[in-house]
Amino acid sequence: MEPIAPIIETAHQQRSPARGTLADAIATVLASMAAITVFIYSTVFFFSFLENDTHIWGILSAFLLCFGVGAFAYIPATLTGLIAWKAYKKGAEKKPLLWAILLLLPWICLSLALFFVSDMAVIYSAPTLITVTLLTAWALISLRNLHKR
Repeated sequence: MEPIAPIIETAHQQRSPARGTLADAIATVLASMAAITVFIYSTVFFFSFLENDTHIWGILSAFLLCFGVGAFAYIPATLTGLIAWKAYKKGAEKKPLLWAILLLLPWICLSLALFFVSDMAVIYSAPTLITVTLLTAWALISLRNLHKR
């Protein structure tokens, strides 16, 4: 007697394996951790304003200051993480990689200025410079590998 084979594929068989590289997965984790860190810092600074402010306008302006300025960091980091995740799951594409580079370019300039020009301690500016450099290198290398194929 022949073994019974299912007609419908199981969920395990329907799932497609990741088409991206390990670098895409690392870039996803790195960008996600950067976004989470910036959001946590924004929250900590906001709560430090809450200790002294009692008026609603002071709290509102502190909220806009902390999360509005922080949005310039956690939104590009989140979008870069999403681009890297899609590159990991479906394979890299040219247009999203160009968007990732475009999102990271201002942060390269800012992190270089923080590192070399600013009076900010190196312990605060070096992680930003390293993170942005690694993410930009990932996007540029992925873009170069697309052209080689």
